[in-house]
Amino acid sequence: MKFILFVSPGRCGTRRLYEILNKNMASEHYVVKHQMDHSRLANIIGNVLYYFGNSESIKSYIFNKISLKHLSKETFICTDPLTSMIIPEKVIKDNETVIIQISRNGEDFARSFFKRTRDKWKSFVAHNFIPFWQIGILPFENLINKNIKNKYIKVSELKHNWFNKNYSMNPNYEVISMEEMFNDNKIELLLNKHIRHKIIIPPEELKIKSN
Repeated sequence: MKFILFVSPGRCGTRRLYEILNKNMASEHYVVKHQMDHSRLANIIGNVLYYFGNSESIKSYIFNKISLKHLSKETFICTDPLTSMIIPEKVIKDNETVIIQISRNGEDFARSFFKRTRDKWKSFVAHNFIPFWQIGILPFENLINKNIKNKYIKVSELKHNWFNKNYSMNPNYEVISMEEMFNDNKIELLLNKHIRHKIIIPPEELKIKSN
């Protein structure tokens, strides 16, 4: 079983990436998923472990619980940022696993994330009322902290550093920016590099945004 896992702090174009990959790759050989069952729980657990220490048994259980029903094909491709922090070590070190970290300018990330907490009801509830929903952000802080955007910039930095520390041991790990991902033929090159899969994505598809 081959895993291609795109990790990010969120607001990095992963939904649009999923739409592109699902349109061009979903077949008898590949399954492509964005937000999956139990991924919200995975997000909270990953953040709890960030604060209180690693547990491979918990990560393995949650990761397997989330991905098991999607593992009936040769390659599982996931772009879900909510599962970015619960990848178990066994999967990380597997030569068949590809982990690609998508980065984004901190200010752009913060602006986008704060806007989403005002535009989307579920995001507003999660960021204000659910403990450990976001590392570095306390319940209600999104509402009362006048400098909350600076806190979101810090969230982006913390998560990117965590990804580098924990996932750089993956033999196929690489970091690309959100801007680079949707520029020219970067997605095509990544797929050809890691799984020898050739697709052609029309340039206009890369300019479409999703939320």
